[in-house]
Parts: sequence; C-alpha cells; structure tokens
Amino acid sequence: MYSKRASHGNMCHRRSEYFEGRGEHPRKGTWKRKFGATFHTAPANVREMDDKFELYLFAPGFEKSDFVIAVLDQTLSISANDRTDEQESWKRHEYMPQGFVRQFKLNESIDKSAIVAKYENGVLIVNLPKSEGFESSRQEIEIT
Repeated sequence: MYSKRASHGNMCHRRSEYFEGRGEHPRKGTWKRKFGATFHTAPANVREMDDKFELYLFAPGFEKSDFVIAVLDQTLSISANDRTDEQESWKRHEYMPQGFVRQFKLNESIDKSAIVAKYENGVLIVNLPKSEGFESSRQEIEIT
C-alpha cells in the first residue's frame, strides 16, 4: 500500500542528508541577495491614545544596550547594531539579529523631552507623550 505521507517524509529526509556536511544550499546566496534586505528592517506599529502615541518596534534577539534612540529636530531615530555570537558554535544557525536603522517623522504635538522607551519580550516600546493642549478628545457620533 502506498503512503503519501511516508513517501514525503522519506524525500525530505533524503534532501536534508544530501546537504549535510556540504555547507549551505547552493541557492541560499541568491535568495539572501534577492530577499535579504527586507529582513533588516524591524517592523513597527504605532497607536494613538488620548494623551500619547505608542511605537512598537519588533526586534527579537537584542538587549537594551544594543539600541540607540535619538531625536534630532523632528525625527526620531532608532538603531541597533548587528549581534555576533562568536563564542557559540552552532550546528544549524537560521536566525541572527541584524542591525537596522528606523527613522520616524514626529509632528509638533509630541513632547520630545518626555519620550521614554522600554524593551521587553523582543519588542521595543517607545512612549511619545503629547504636549499640553494637543491631547485628543473623543466624541461619539450617533448614527441616525
């Protein structure tokens, strides 16, 4: 009796055995050149609240000391350097935190002197409080 699942498992096992001890897959370099740049930008989400904005920057594998956060004029700049674990000798190494630089244009409502940040569970959270007089007020509109 033919088992498609068993056949597929054997094929995957044979493929992994073929490349074991031979280094990287021959097309891995091409893939890195074509798609690698998209992975060097940490994704970000921004949420607005009544009294502040919250910026969530997703950057797993870093430590607090790896980040540099600066404000110059109306631009918030967040950067991190490449992480290197030269002491580790990995049997298989698929992920390594890559350095990045992200810049965000700030509007005039941000109180630049009160910006604070924290890093927890691989997410850098930057609180951008609004200046006095720029707080949002929410008003519910009734649908008729």
